[in-house]
Amino acid sequence: MSGSLGIKIGSAGFATAADAVSATAGGSGRCAPRLRTTQHQATLIMTQGMAPILSPLDSDARQVHPGLVVSGFVDRVGDPIDLIAADGSAHRPEDLVARAVQYLTRYSAGAFTGPPAIAATYPSHWKTPGVQALRSALDRMDMTSVTLVDEVGSILARVESTRGLPPDGTVVLYDLGANGLSISVARGTEQIGSTVRSAEFGGAHIDDAILRHVLEGLGGELEDVDLADPALLAPLSELRLRCRQAKETLSAETAAVVEVELGHLRHDVRLVRSELEDLIREQVVGSAGLVREALHTNEIDTREMRAVVLAGGAAATPLVAEILSAEFQVTVIGEPDPVLTSATGAALLARSSASTTTSVVVPPPSISAPKPASEPQASEPPPAAVASKPPVVVVPPKSVALGAIGGGEKVGRRPRKRTILAAGTIVAALAAAIVGFVVIGVPKTQPTPAVNEQVHVPTQPAATTTPHSYPTRRVS
Repeated sequence: MSGSLGIKIGSAGFATAADAVSATAGGSGRCAPRLRTTQHQATLIMTQGMAPILSPLDSDARQVHPGLVVSGFVDRVGDPIDLIAADGSAHRPEDLVARAVQYLTRYSAGAFTGPPAIAATYPSHWKTPGVQALRSALDRMDMTSVTLVDEVGSILARVESTRGLPPDGTVVLYDLGANGLSISVARGTEQIGSTVRSAEFGGAHIDDAILRHVLEGLGGELEDVDLADPALLAPLSELRLRCRQAKETLSAETAAVVEVELGHLRHDVRLVRSELEDLIREQVVGSAGLVREALHTNEIDTREMRAVVLAGGAAATPLVAEILSAEFQVTVIGEPDPVLTSATGAALLARSSASTTTSVVVPPPSISAPKPASEPQASEPPPAAVASKPPVVVVPPKSVALGAIGGGEKVGRRPRKRTILAAGTIVAALAAAIVGFVVIGVPKTQPTPAVNEQVHVPTQPAATTTPHSYPTRRVS
């Protein structure tokens, strides 16, 4: 074996950790690990005559390659309804995830001298039918060598190997991802009972809060800017990306600058960490209620807690560790870059071939295969093994005190009703435009199929721009 590859499957993004080995100098035969990580958006670009590719992190998929841009498919895995793309083609969401995994295995091949052991994590809140559907999709694409592991097990395995876990008592895994918060309980590296999930608080909600904060802080200067102008959709999307980058910067720094370019408006808006903390404090404090809900659901007394393990990119915000530590009086453990923890843990599990759960045989899915505009699928091999997982408890929004994020009354010295309403409306419209969800004759009990856009981009490189220095202001 030349090494191991861990792949994180996330609703907003994918990550890989390539743990390659090579002989040391002198030909002693001893091996040294070299861990390489990558991140991609959960956005597939499908071009006729070419294998699908994933859009790189922090890039506009429209500028990567001409083709059909498809997103929003990870959270749809296990849904019996096809995802409908802009060209009218129907796609099984699990097949799209499998193609993303296939792309990442090829993308990472250069790190190894031979075939690596591969493990891919699936989100802890997935239900068993979704895991089964992905397993079968991987098998149909001749990727039977890819082992599926629960994200909880991979995260805990990584933390155990680097930081260590308490020898007794229970550990709470607080996974704050882009689209929601998942709470799991474990003893050692073994999960107890079910994962509790809330979609009311996540990294995307924080990004939207920062975006609203920036727009509201500009006040009357937005009066001459028509935020509903379709021509501003791309600049607003870019601004939201800069808000996310500011959030990440504030995980390590005390201040960040958000460059605003909307129509004729140009400003550098300075955001300090205390402002971000004010925007999300209520939600972070409220999330402690979800931790208690997870403990109660799994019949665990709060006094049995020994530590909280952080995972997910949004968990890097220092306020999260601060509040959880104060609330439960326990140690809070986190990797330097928690968005990569599950990928690095999966690489560790692939290398050691260790699993804390029992394997079960997964039968082929009962749903019919899709008919996407892509290369023919290989015949389905015998079903492979996949780790079993506990059920998921989805908590209604009222179980956690998660109010509206970034209310306008927190910005400025007096209310700006017009700006606040405009900012809130634009953020909602922007989120809908980015995700692209519409209802097409789907029962209310089923997730809504995503309709994605087909964009043809000129092949010549984009023109370079000269950096500008704009007036700096602090939103207060």
